Amino acid sequence: MPLSNSQTRVRPMVTAFAAACGVGTAAGGLLTWVAASGPRPRMGMDHTSLSKMLVYSFAHSASLWTSAGFAVLVLGLLMAIGALAGLRTVVVLAALLALAAAGMWIGLVTHHYNTPNLPNSHYANPVNLPWPDLRIGAWLTICGALLGIVSAFWLRARMSRGRERAAASAVTP
Repeated sequence: MPLSNSQTRVRPMVTAFAAACGVGTAAGGLLTWVAASGPRPRMGMDHTSLSKMLVYSFAHSASLWTSAGFAVLVLGLLMAIGALAGLRTVVVLAALLALAAAGMWIGLVTHHYNTPNLPNSHYANPVNLPWPDLRIGAWLTICGALLGIVSAFWLRARMSRGRERAAASAVTP
């Protein structure tokens, strides 16, 4: 794929950074997300069923292929491929979906392990997941997706009028 078209050119350093953000997001989906605390075990997204998470119900996944971690892995790889292809829309959409999955998973785990014996106990104590309990998987996914969104806007630079004319004349025989 050419590094430029008639309107914009791809910035190689930003492309490498955005692709690295995608790889970090993908890796984060397979690593540990929270530390063990009280009834909550040490776990990551790769043990949570994606189909149950989409209806905001917590269940363990039997395999990696049906887990939320695999979905984040695919979204991270999609971010990296979109960055390498210079497709801002793909990078932003994949990163937003990864952030949504991360937020939904954290909310689901917090709700599930926040005194599960009492109904409506989450109203009294809405957050039972302090920041230090988040592990490398969560930080890689969240930071990778956020930085991927920001870097996607600098993925392509507008060409000056002189360069635009030169690129158009080079394409036209």
